[in-house]
Amino acid sequence: MIKNYILHLRPKSFVPSFTFVLTGYALNPHKGSTGSVPIELISLFFIYSVLLFGGTCALNTHFDKDEGPLNFLEDPPPKPKYLGYFGIGVMLLACGLSFYFGFWPFLMACFSVILSILYSVKLPGMQWRGKEVGIVDNFINALGCGFVGVVLGATFGHGSPDSAILALAVSFTITVAGSYPATQIFQLKAGDTYAVGRNFTTLLGPARALKIGASLLVIGLIIANVAQILLFPQPSGSGPLLLFFAFNLFFLLGVGQMVKWSKTPFDNTKKRYGTLIKTLLGARLLWIAAEWIIN
Repeated sequence: MIKNYILHLRPKSFVPSFTFVLTGYALNPHKGSTGSVPIELISLFFIYSVLLFGGTCALNTHFDKDEGPLNFLEDPPPKPKYLGYFGIGVMLLACGLSFYFGFWPFLMACFSVILSILYSVKLPGMQWRGKEVGIVDNFINALGCGFVGVVLGATFGHGSPDSAILALAVSFTITVAGSYPATQIFQLKAGDTYAVGRNFTTLLGPARALKIGASLLVIGLIIANVAQILLFPQPSGSGPLLLFFAFNLFFLLGVGQMVKWSKTPFDNTKKRYGTLIKTLLGARLLWIAAEWIIN
């Protein structure tokens, strides 16, 4: 029984989701201020990826009626009876732990819990859950994986976000929104309509959603590059410049993959989803490495 609760945190998502908050931590000029960098990284991983991201997945699964494969959980076990309470509980634990590392991490953790509830729970007086309203579902997800992750990591241990950090938080929120259709298409069938599966992708249509997603990736990339040039210290060596260049190449490769995917949205969806996520994840890691050297 305990094993099923843990599996519904979707452990396979822990490492990929860690890149969201590591993006912010790479910007943090006060790394190690609460003790040491390794301890902060372990704490950040546990708070954001295991408790907040995992708890969100558990809460969402509790209210879903899906029986098939889920993101990062291809063969889900039976849903435990109190999975929703478990999800809320681990997220509240994240809030409590984050308070030790500063007001802004605590604020972002609490905001993440609110977003999770808005996304997954049918609130009194509301006809639909947040995830069942196209565009709203994408907006909530993008805030949690983009804005929250960057600000939480950038302020972990000390300080508050400045204009530069907020600009990058916005840019990565937009890129997360751009990749969102890819997480939905492989769970859809060609004949699914908005009435059958209410989400961003069925509202726009899979082909259009992928094209708009690719456009959002480009917009987010432009904002990130402009913010880096205008608002952050410029790298003195060739290493960070090469990493930023490689980041842009990988990111644009992901854009190309989405545009190509939009031509035949239901062909090899699982393989295309995996390839795209690996490409964008690789790009994000290159960006993190460049920022880590500079900061």
